[in-house]
Amino acid sequence: MNQMKIGKFIKELRIEKKMTQADLAEKLGVSNRAVSKWENGLNMPDVSLLRPICEIFDITINELLSAEKIEDENKAKKLEENYICAVDSKIKLQNDVAGYLILKLLALFLFFIVFAFFGLNAWWVTVLLLAGFGFIIASSLKLVKSWNTIPKIIYVLVIFFITYGLYTFVEFKYVDEFDLTHPRLYIKKEKNNCVIYKTPFYSCVEYKEQSQKLKEETGVGQCHVTLRDEYENGWSYFGINNEDDLLNSRFCDYGYDSSKDCDVVRCDENGTPLHLKDNKESN
Repeated sequence: MNQMKIGKFIKELRIEKKMTQADLAEKLGVSNRAVSKWENGLNMPDVSLLRPICEIFDITINELLSAEKIEDENKAKKLEENYICAVDSKIKLQNDVAGYLILKLLALFLFFIVFAFFGLNAWWVTVLLLAGFGFIIASSLKLVKSWNTIPKIIYVLVIFFITYGLYTFVEFKYVDEFDLTHPRLYIKKEKNNCVIYKTPFYSCVEYKEQSQKLKEETGVGQCHVTLRDEYENGWSYFGINNEDDLLNSRFCDYGYDSSKDCDVVRCDENGTPLHLKDNKESN
């Protein structure tokens, strides 16, 4: 059985009968979208609809599954072929579902390892993360390999971005709440005493001297998360509006105590550094 050929055959029969997709959908009690999916080879009609479809187009189920009109002398042969194809398709579907579940479990296992060792500055943690995304894509392809190319690509991309979005959210919470290490997938920009790790949704600033001290004490570095609105509410007080401004600022010079001024969370709502405010109040 060829899903694409059966869909094309249904379309040809519908056109011969001068019916629209809406007409056929109404007779079968399904949606127009369901008929469209059949004809484009994205889906097969439910088993309960095979006989009604054949009655509408005056064909046999054997002919429908063969995707062609069959002469009397070939009916037995085609019936045998369709039976073998049906058994083969069921076995392939079972194998695909099993493969899908195995790959999904492998991906989840790898993600678990990644977060278990997230604070460890090791290349193999990033490799495991990329492998996890690879298993997610492979498992998605298992279930849609009979689809057309464009719908298949769209489906896989949607699954990938949903997975990546969830991963990024968990990663952001981890880095933001613990101020440890840095994102795993990033674009790195470095100058003087600052290293900035950029992701599509947030950036993370590491001050080398502070981070090195922390690494010596705990084994992991320190990275301060910065969001776009923080440039407006905090960093702009120092004339810093983006990552490039930060890299060129005095805060990234060697020997500068960034713990006093650089960390946005040490500024009040007006952008005044808390240590300066405290000094004024004490005077």
